[in-house]
Amino acid sequence: MTGTGSRAIWIRLVVMLAVLFAIGSGHAASRPAIQAKVVGAQPALVGQQVSIEVTVIAPNFFLSAPPFPQLDVQGAVITMPDDRGVHGVQQQDGQTMAFIQKTYVFTAQQPGEFDLPPVKMEFSYQGEDGKPQRASLSLPPTRITAQLPAGAKGAASDVSVIPAVRLAVRQSVDRDVGRLAAGDTLVRTVEIDAPNTPAMLIPPPDFEAPSGVRLYKADPVLHDVNGQGGSFSGGQRIERVTYVFEKSGRYSLPAVTLKWLDPQTQTPATVQAPAVQVQVGGSVNAGDRIAPEFPIGTAAEPASKPIRWRLVAALAGALLLLLALGLLVHRRLPAWRRRRQAQQASHARSDAVMFEAVLAACRANDASGAHRALLMWSQVHTGGTPQAWSNEQGGGDLARQLDLLNRHLYRAAAQTAWSGSACASALEAAHRHWIERVPRVEGPFAAVRVLGPLNPFDSGSRDARISERNGTTKPAA
Repeated sequence: MTGTGSRAIWIRLVVMLAVLFAIGSGHAASRPAIQAKVVGAQPALVGQQVSIEVTVIAPNFFLSAPPFPQLDVQGAVITMPDDRGVHGVQQQDGQTMAFIQKTYVFTAQQPGEFDLPPVKMEFSYQGEDGKPQRASLSLPPTRITAQLPAGAKGAASDVSVIPAVRLAVRQSVDRDVGRLAAGDTLVRTVEIDAPNTPAMLIPPPDFEAPSGVRLYKADPVLHDVNGQGGSFSGGQRIERVTYVFEKSGRYSLPAVTLKWLDPQTQTPATVQAPAVQVQVGGSVNAGDRIAPEFPIGTAAEPASKPIRWRLVAALAGALLLLLALGLLVHRRLPAWRRRRQAQQASHARSDAVMFEAVLAACRANDASGAHRALLMWSQVHTGGTPQAWSNEQGGGDLARQLDLLNRHLYRAAAQTAWSGSACASALEAAHRHWIERVPRVEGPFAAVRVLGPLNPFDSGSRDARISERNGTTKPAA
């Protein structure tokens, strides 16, 4: 074999391998995937917020939204301040890919290396053949490294490292501190605001009481605050304590001090609610009581009254009856609750209620809500997808409206005109036709309709199942 012939064979092999690689790459690009991206440089600082962008990608468009579960990592706090997410489409090697992206916020509470858990996400999407496809993917391995700020090494042990650049403290009392008497109470409220920081990360303050004052602390109130557009803006912690003054005098309720380490400047910082000066006078009821005088020779104790045994017996009988009724209710209550919950669940999953939710979302021009409600209704009452139910009804205007809805949601929404009222009309007409064709089941479950077959395109098996349930059988052809 000559050198020229060998060179030609090698060129053919290289071309064939390139073609096979291109085909394999195109096939791989059309598969669903999950991506996780840590935004920002590492190592991060303890107490610093780190964004993690998690993106779920699927061919064509999603038939069910992928769940973004809560992530739990020991030694860190992971939240999702804004759970709305970003929806869009992109082109990969000529293939239209839909994606949904949400952002987690990771905050390390101690130094070290942290691995995100490989949680699973299950969802459905439209395959290349137009049929629904299921996907079950795990979060890819993602590691975040955190270290203490340089200023934390020389800071005191009671200094907290939190991601807030600054803390704001406000306090108030529920009454005039100069008009208190012995035995009175005073409620002190301290509100702590932390911008861009979850409320759970705000350190608890310390309260002290001077001698002669009892202190009672209520459970703190934590809640996150949203700013303009519904985006997360920060957290708030509200502390309430009650002081009880046992005797008169002048008291100074100690200041409330918060210490933390600013992760940006890496220096300790302090904020304080000032001390409260209180003047407590003598009790208005003290000293004005006169001891009763008794005649000479009489006892200071009042004469004892005779016991009314009939009244005692009646009260004891009433108490026993109440106990018996309470025991009966305690035994029957779980069964009543289960029955009530079953009735509510059955009503919520009924055809009328679920389909009315679809129509209401359409009339409100809520494309995402209408698509989600229609998926739930079709899975419960037809056993398939909206597209399969549309094919069973003969397509037509319903198929056209469903196609417009999918294009509006997962493709070029600005270029695809979708009318909620037109979609509602098509759905309502198809639903009315479907109700006339599918009979109700006789007996105690008359409110439940016969579900469609497992294969939504097999209308013959559905008719056979309905005939068998109603006690009629079609003659063989």
